[in-house]
Amino acid sequence: MESKQNFGAYILRRRKELGLTQREFADKLYVTESAVSKWERGLSYPDITLIRDICAVLQVSEHELLTASEDVEARTAETLAKKYLRLLRNIRLVQYILYGGTLAICLICNLAVDRTLSWFWVVLTALAVSASVTLVPVLAEKHRGLVTLGAFTASLELLLLASCWFAGGDWFLLATLAVLFSLGVVFLPFALGALPVPLCRHRAALCLGADCALLVLLLWEGCRYAGEDWFPLPALPGVLLGMILPWAWLGIIRYAPLCRRWKGAACLACAAALLPLVNPLLDRLVLLGGGEMERLHAFWFQADFTRWGDNWTSNENTLLLVWIGLVCAAGVCAVLALAGRRKKRN
Repeated sequence: MESKQNFGAYILRRRKELGLTQREFADKLYVTESAVSKWERGLSYPDITLIRDICAVLQVSEHELLTASEDVEARTAETLAKKYLRLLRNIRLVQYILYGGTLAICLICNLAVDRTLSWFWVVLTALAVSASVTLVPVLAEKHRGLVTLGAFTASLELLLLASCWFAGGDWFLLATLAVLFSLGVVFLPFALGALPVPLCRHRAALCLGADCALLVLLLWEGCRYAGEDWFPLPALPGVLLGMILPWAWLGIIRYAPLCRRWKGAACLACAAALLPLVNPLLDRLVLLGGGEMERLHAFWFQADFTRWGDNWTSNENTLLLVWIGLVCAAGVCAVLALAGRRKKRN
């Protein structure tokens, strides 16, 4: 009986707060005035089919009506949501006015001064870059980060194209590849997260492969733009040599069926195996590409720890110390892995 009384008292209070009489309240629900009176006196409950209509008339949620109390947290959240939506609308409106007004002024000025559209396209694409990071996140409803990144990349490429056309240059392709490579290194791992599950599992390999391809294209275009002949030799083999270690680490860390300590040992061992070969192979690639070398590196360190004065010997000494450190670290990881396996068996 107490719950009915609380329920009735809540309906009575909300009805009076809204300034409704029992008859007005009953007319809105298409029930009799006596039925409303029974609810408010705690003599009966309304039919369950009327709950939604009662909530609409009393301007409360179903939770508030059934618990006969105000849900302060829900009302606060709803108020904040309304304020947030209102803020978004205001932000969009302000940006529409700013971008539209700026474009209109630049369009009129360009036509009035030059009698044609020239630098206006640079302004248009520059504003598009700005809008991609300020307006697009507000407009996007799904995949906001991915949509913003795509809009920013596209608008930036259009800005480069407009600037290249306006300046009469031929550097657009080089700038495009440079921008795509830099953005790919930073943002491609996050963008590939939207791939389907089977492909998403190989996201690291796809990202590294795309970065390698963009780097090769960037070197090719840089060589062509500069009018040089160092691509494909020695640049391409040098890049492939530099990619051996990242690919080896990726294969070990992502795909090798080993524990973490064995993976660490394997990664360090790969670095130690490659370190003595880097300088000798690069020297031979330079010679193969038509370059000249005063002194070639041997396929092992020519260290002399009694001499640190000249740069050559100092470099060889340092590389040997680094190699020793890598080998020792790999050995420590291997010992820890063996100890952990033995501990599990015991």
